Amino acid sequence: MFAYKGFARNYSSNFTNELSQQLTFTSAGTDVLTIPTNQSLGKFTPLTGNVSQMKYFYETLSNLRNKPLRIAHYGDSLILGDIITDYLREKLQQRFGGQGVGMLNIISDDNRMRVTTIHSYSEDWEYYSFLTRNPNQLPLGISGALAIPKAGSWVKYEANSIYKSSSSFNVVKIYYSSADYNSTIQYSVDNAAMTKQKLIASNGVQELVIKAKGNSKTFYMQFLSGKSPLFYGVSLESSGGGVYVDNFPMRGNSGSSLADISEELLEQFNKNLHYDLIILSYGANVSSPNKGIFTVYENKMVNVIKKYQKAFPNTSFLLVSSTDRTQKIGTRFVTNPDVLILLETQKRIAEKTGITFWDLSQMMGGRDSMDDWVNASPPLALKDYAHFTSLGGSKVAGFLFDALMDSYSKFKN
Repeated sequence: MFAYKGFARNYSSNFTNELSQQLTFTSAGTDVLTIPTNQSLGKFTPLTGNVSQMKYFYETLSNLRNKPLRIAHYGDSLILGDIITDYLREKLQQRFGGQGVGMLNIISDDNRMRVTTIHSYSEDWEYYSFLTRNPNQLPLGISGALAIPKAGSWVKYEANSIYKSSSSFNVVKIYYSSADYNSTIQYSVDNAAMTKQKLIASNGVQELVIKAKGNSKTFYMQFLSGKSPLFYGVSLESSGGGVYVDNFPMRGNSGSSLADISEELLEQFNKNLHYDLIILSYGANVSSPNKGIFTVYENKMVNVIKKYQKAFPNTSFLLVSSTDRTQKIGTRFVTNPDVLILLETQKRIAEKTGITFWDLSQMMGGRDSMDDWVNASPPLALKDYAHFTSLGGSKVAGFLFDALMDSYSKFKN
């Protein structure tokens, strides 16, 4: 309803292949995605809207010590492969501490694109998400997905040193529900001997915390026996305080599908994860010749945000606007008129829900700016004129970090 015709069908092959060609970075202990100093695109754009509700985020940021701060970054294909999120995580952890990529799904459709974590799994898991049929109405997790194992199903995560923030972890947290007293897994950290673990029998969301002996690189988990639980994800973190940024992308999603996660489940996750900031980055899949669609979208997103505000009462919310998105008219690439309607719609969504707004399109340079990002050297956006390269994503994240820190500085003063 909200997607460009044909875009979702072609996305998997065309977009993924082009983006994969961009991800040829070598392993390094330092930030290898530093933005070239000769790259002048982009401009500082402050947070607007109800910035005062960012207090929950800023108050925790001011008192980290041994208390972690957590951010959920929801989005569409713009953040697939951890793009934007990865560099924002790196910048925040550089300044405020923390180590690890945070929450990862059991099954992922962007694992080939993600360079921060090498992620593999057996093919016998049952997987449900916003994008699949869910005939039994199973409760989708905080990311909008869940996975059900068979005996022998396994998943493995390996930290990658593309960034310092993704290079290691020493705490693993597993989130699941609907286990029974016989539900048993085994796990291994850094290829050590397997440890068997019985899960807690409960219908509510459970958190299993595993502490490694030191900075670790790999985690392997396998389901052995008993009732098959619903697994919602694994989080790779470090002990103590610091900042964790969870990347929750879902291709072809306008954001309205977040309504499919039950309020009860959101509240259960909040008890474990305690999100201080939720970022919503949508817009790539909102376009239609029927202008009434934008009103429908506005109403749906207002309801989604209000639902999340109820489930996360002490959490700040930030709505990131659509990118500039262009179409070819004659020999020129110009901003799609729908983008201008969408930007105004998103501003109204932020106003109606009393949350903060960040104008990504304005940061890019406003109208017709996507063409400059595509033709930059090196390229900052893909030739679909809708998505960023990893380098472009890091540039966006850098400007978002600057906007957050500018607002944080004003909060402290």
